[in-house]
Amino acid sequence: MKRITILALLLVTITANAQEKKIIGNWQLTTVVEDGKTLDGFETVFIFSENGVLNAARSSTSEPMEVGTWKYNKKQKTIVMTSVIDRDFNGEAKVIKVDRKILVYKKSDAILNFTKLAKLDLPPKIEHVTTIKPTLNFTYDDLLNEEGDFYYEEETAKLPWKIKEVLTFLKDYKDIIYTATNFRGDLEPDSFLVSSRIKYNEEDQNIDVREYSFFQNDYIDMSENPISINDSENYQEYLYFFPKEKLDTFKVVGIEMIEIPLGNFECTIVEGLDILSNKVKYWMINDKPGVFAKIIRVKDEDPPFGFANMYLLKEIK
Repeated sequence: MKRITILALLLVTITANAQEKKIIGNWQLTTVVEDGKTLDGFETVFIFSENGVLNAARSSTSEPMEVGTWKYNKKQKTIVMTSVIDRDFNGEAKVIKVDRKILVYKKSDAILNFTKLAKLDLPPKIEHVTTIKPTLNFTYDDLLNEEGDFYYEEETAKLPWKIKEVLTFLKDYKDIIYTATNFRGDLEPDSFLVSSRIKYNEEDQNIDVREYSFFQNDYIDMSENPISINDSENYQEYLYFFPKEKLDTFKVVGIEMIEIPLGNFECTIVEGLDILSNKVKYWMINDKPGVFAKIIRVKDEDPPFGFANMYLLKEIK
């Protein structure tokens, strides 16, 4: 009996490992079933890499970009995705079926159907790239004071914006659009747009920021909590870099005039580390609360883990 139990456990382990290996690869979304309706026409590709990195591409002909991480929960038979970019790449997905050609999982009451791609149909590499891959050289120790400590209050006092000022300024805007150049390991840079849509509700006196999701082809509410202009003090801890994510550790390093296609702007420069230990450098436009002239994000690791992203303000409406 003991031998049978051991064999049964071994069989379960082998089956779970086989299922996990089947998930690895390029999966193109075909249909989404939600509320009894079947939606199609999707082109998004999810890439579950063997190293636990989750990449995504707008289509099979688009350059992939890193959107988070993934792992397979053998006990629950779920794909656990972690992402701060888009909630479609974040959360648990219950695997319904997976084989060499088909992946079906349920996530947030929606059933997603994928077909496997042998490879992406990427265009030929560009021989001459004029965009220089950005690098950030500071270390964690550089963010500490002379005593080797870090004080949020001390650094926060140096920031050019208060949340009340940010909300008052942004309520007159509808969109903030950035061009983003993504450098993924040794891949050529791929440019795309990052857009935030801002909705001001005058009656409720609150602001709602929605990030554009290429997966849903729509602006989605990442926080699901509109920010009250009259109660902005409660958001101070979380929204220092509103509408971008809060840095875990940061240091204000100075003020600089920066020239971008929209003109010259006086900016406060902030260096820091985010929750995933990516190095981030912000150029915060002093007289435009909540608006960044430029953002550089770098992960200092060898390919395929390393990457660099550069965001540049393109347009304000």
